[in-house]
Amino acid sequence: MKKKQFKNSLKTQMLRMTIVPLAIMTIVIVAVSGSIVKKAITDKIEDELISNAELVGFIFDKYYVGDFRVETNSETGEVDLYKGDEKLNGDDTLMKNLSDVLGIQISIFYNDTRIITTLSDEEGNSAMGTAAAAVVKRDVLEKKESAFYTNVMVYDEKSFAYYKPLLSDDGTAIGMIAVCESGALVNREVIKYVIPVIAVCLIISVFFGFIMVRYNKRIANRIVKIDKYMNSLANGEFKSEMPRELMSADDEIKHLATDGKRMAHSLMMLVEYDALTELNNRRFADKKLQEIRVAAVEQGVKYCLCIADIDFFKKVNDTYGHEMGDVVLKAVADKLKAGMVGKGFAARWGGEEFLLIFKDRELDIARRELSMIMDQVRTIYVPDTDRQITMSFGLTALVPGETIDEVLNRADANLYEAKETGRDQIICK
Repeated sequence: MKKKQFKNSLKTQMLRMTIVPLAIMTIVIVAVSGSIVKKAITDKIEDELISNAELVGFIFDKYYVGDFRVETNSETGEVDLYKGDEKLNGDDTLMKNLSDVLGIQISIFYNDTRIITTLSDEEGNSAMGTAAAAVVKRDVLEKKESAFYTNVMVYDEKSFAYYKPLLSDDGTAIGMIAVCESGALVNREVIKYVIPVIAVCLIISVFFGFIMVRYNKRIANRIVKIDKYMNSLANGEFKSEMPRELMSADDEIKHLATDGKRMAHSLMMLVEYDALTELNNRRFADKKLQEIRVAAVEQGVKYCLCIADIDFFKKVNDTYGHEMGDVVLKAVADKLKAGMVGKGFAARWGGEEFLLIFKDRELDIARRELSMIMDQVRTIYVPDTDRQITMSFGLTALVPGETIDEVLNRADANLYEAKETGRDQIICK
């Protein structure tokens, strides 16, 4: 029978059930790990920027004595930022040194405008005079609170920045100290730490995926084999050999295969055997007859066929009852079965008729063996009576090339002659 192709085979389902959750788990682990690493690095940068901003403020306090104040230059109209008596505008030597040592960019704002900065674009143009973002102005200048940002835009590039307000003597926020670090550098740092995590996750996923796929494939193959085995039973191949893989583990599959084997035996007994006599039934005999016809032609095997009938069986039923008739049928079947061991096989042909097939026998040899079986049948008596059981036999040889109907008709004609000419005898033609 052609193997059935399922739209959604068990192998495909099990592979999907293995790969999909594993892939989802890997993605989740990588995403969570990346998020955790990024959060850890962001927190670290925040702490560093806060420390650096505090350090800048501390150094300014130590290097320049006095408070921050602003004055407007009457000649130029520009705003000058002072720390005590020292003017900070235009002198970025200290800022430059701090920027180089700390590895960060430093800016000092008057209100929301940079008046001192180490920031410059790719072409070297200073960021002097550029304004802070509106959100920074609101959070730091208006609320007079320090703030940390992870996505401040500096020259169209997202950066991490920390802003600290500069307070005058009266507590007014006159500006800000800002320290920042490139977001690209941070992202590279994140990637540097996340890539090993991804690599480890992938290796673990591949390892466990290989184990799970191999295990599930083994289970799926066993289920496919049991499906094939049950298919053979459904097609009437009750003697099909059970694959060894089905018995490799003490699990539900093994138990299912065992149940299938028992079911096969039960079906075989139901389909191929007669329930009363336990001989093969006519259905099985018809199949066997077709096999021997082919063997006789292709392999030259010689067969002899015999149709046998219990003499006066109707009188046994009428006189002693059908239950006693069943007892007689069973006893006759036992004698026929025992007599055909090593010679061929016997089947119940219908009612009180039986079919005997002799293999590798010439007609005279088959007749001699049949005579011994007939003598054994004569030893049967209806229980608790002196009524002897006898049988009539019509024996013939199978001629290669003839049909089964032709040989059966000849055997049946011989049986008819045996019954018409006295019964309890063998007619062989």
